[in-house]
Amino acid sequence: MAAFARIFFANLTAGEPGEFWGPRMYTILPLALILYFVYAQLPQNEENVARDRRLHFDTLVAYLGTATIVALFYFQFPIEWVVVSWAAVVFALLGASLVLDKPLFLQQGMLVALMVFSRGMAHNLFGASYFGENDWRGNYLVVSAAAAILLASLAFAFRLRGHFQLENNDDRMTRLLHAATRRPEQLVFFVPVTFVTFMLALKMKTGMITVSWGIEAVVVFVLALAVKETSFRRTGLGLLLLCVGKITALDFWGLQVRDRYITLIVVGIALTFVSFLYTRYRDTIRQYL
Repeated sequence: MAAFARIFFANLTAGEPGEFWGPRMYTILPLALILYFVYAQLPQNEENVARDRRLHFDTLVAYLGTATIVALFYFQFPIEWVVVSWAAVVFALLGASLVLDKPLFLQQGMLVALMVFSRGMAHNLFGASYFGENDWRGNYLVVSAAAAILLASLAFAFRLRGHFQLENNDDRMTRLLHAATRRPEQLVFFVPVTFVTFMLALKMKTGMITVSWGIEAVVVFVLALAVKETSFRRTGLGLLLLCVGKITALDFWGLQVRDRYITLIVVGIALTFVSFLYTRYRDTIRQYL
């Protein structure tokens, strides 16, 4: 614990800015490996570590290992790209949870996913930071890369759904924790979709926001059909309804004639395509309602 605390005073600010392999990396990365190694050495069923497990020392050591990597990435990468590095941590943690059959890493992955969401919304999209060098609304590449990595994590999240069974436990916090991690694919999906939706609203021109949302709705709906997930399908339909509402309330009255017709044509095509998919895969959709 003292070693972990010291990195914030001495190691994280060591080296030159932008230097990938320097004192910061080769002094902090081994600490994370040491912490994970100690966690792996605590066996599940031995009397001499039973008290340590009751006090959750093993959990603390594992969380310190992940926190060390998260802190290292925060100082190691350019400030705009921190959210991408944290998304990669989510991908690695979910993969480790599946391969090692450890619910602890799934819980950590969900927590880091929430950090990705907070960081992306506060800094990359709305620029709530005094230290950004670029414009205060981020850029397509950074937010899109973070969203793509999180969506790739769905490959692990779906296989982890219901993978760890809840034991009989009177601890309320434990029950809430297990309930939150029982459906990890929900958080892993809605964080990148929210990113992309807000990014399009902030970065696209006024006349193209509805068009881009319509395209996003179709992509989400196709993904929902591929993975057979009801909440994803409803999200795609919700985005389409949002487009229709925006056209009725704002676009039809405020856009120029050219942008108005482009919006109507693209959203109409999106609605027609989704309607076709509904008709084509009606039986499949009914199976997972």
